[in-house]
Amino acid sequence: MKASELLQIASARTGLSDFGPDDFRDGFCLLVEAIDRESAIREDCRAQLREKFVDLLTQRLWFAADLAAHPEIAREQIRSPLIILSLPRTGSTKLHRMLGSTGNFQTLKFWQTMKFARVPGVSDGGVSQRIQNVRDYEAWMYEQSPDMLVGHPLHAEEPEEECYLMEATYRHPAIFGMYDAPSFAAWIAQADMTPAYDYLVSVVKYLQWQNGSPPKPWLFKDPNHLGQEDFLTERYDNPRFIVTHRDPVKCVPSVTSTVMASRGIFSDLDNRHMFASKMLGHLSGAMDRHMDWRARNPHIQVLDLAFRDVVKDGLSVVRTVYDFAGIDLSPGALSAIRGWEADNPKGKHGEAKYSAEDVGSTDVEIANIFSRYTTAFKDYI
Repeated sequence: MKASELLQIASARTGLSDFGPDDFRDGFCLLVEAIDRESAIREDCRAQLREKFVDLLTQRLWFAADLAAHPEIAREQIRSPLIILSLPRTGSTKLHRMLGSTGNFQTLKFWQTMKFARVPGVSDGGVSQRIQNVRDYEAWMYEQSPDMLVGHPLHAEEPEEECYLMEATYRHPAIFGMYDAPSFAAWIAQADMTPAYDYLVSVVKYLQWQNGSPPKPWLFKDPNHLGQEDFLTERYDNPRFIVTHRDPVKCVPSVTSTVMASRGIFSDLDNRHMFASKMLGHLSGAMDRHMDWRARNPHIQVLDLAFRDVVKDGLSVVRTVYDFAGIDLSPGALSAIRGWEADNPKGKHGEAKYSAEDVGSTDVEIANIFSRYTTAFKDYI
């Protein structure tokens, strides 16, 4: 698999050559080379991975063509979004999907993060085709890695994290979790994230333009935004933040288990001890940057929530969020939330079991690394 060949295939399929900003190329070429050289991709998955990369390039080509033909896309305004960020595995997914079920917010559905570009020449941009393609991928994904359903289930028409959309930038830290590619991980750790966030906002405007209706408030969520808040405040008008909290002793083993399930889509390699040691430094550094950002910006609105409350008393938490957002919580929204919780009980797809020892660490080691955080937010942990 060569990066140059993938670029040529995408251009040949679409008849287009403008991939948008060229700042994706360094990461793209490095990742493809690193996967070939370093990753244990299963032979029966190589064709699917190759197609995934070609499809991401195709999305970029179609988007660039639409942006050139419709300059009004760049003039779309994203006003006062709510942004959920946190350490991973802190109840943020449940909160995001409960709120998304109400219909009061614009959210990025999984199908939109994977198929953000309109299909040329197809009515309504090929929405039904795009959704079905992601449903097909979803079914294949669970065949390859059933543990994905336990850790972080992905469903085509449910709200999902921006990291899947930002994969098309090849400058997002979540990518090193998807593939075991150490040289790419080393590069992304020091890479400038400015191009990734510029592209994210441009695609969000594109999706809002595709929606066509008067915009509702956006609700975003991605743990990878932790420690990157300045990129968001510089690009969005008056963003407000929701931070979910949980004991890191639970978070680190849990996210490691989830990432191994994600890697299991294309690979049988399970090197959770090595990954967890890197994840400890990455997450603790992100939390330190988050806390420094809060100290520098006391005027920015931030709502803190406890994992235990999100899990045990979802409705009360939602009421708190609506008060924070200044939105009336209607009977219809309450009914939708109750329905979502009834359809998605804890452990619906099985219970994950994990411990610090499973990932080559100890509770004491994790607690020590995060001591600044746990001291500052002890009331929520």
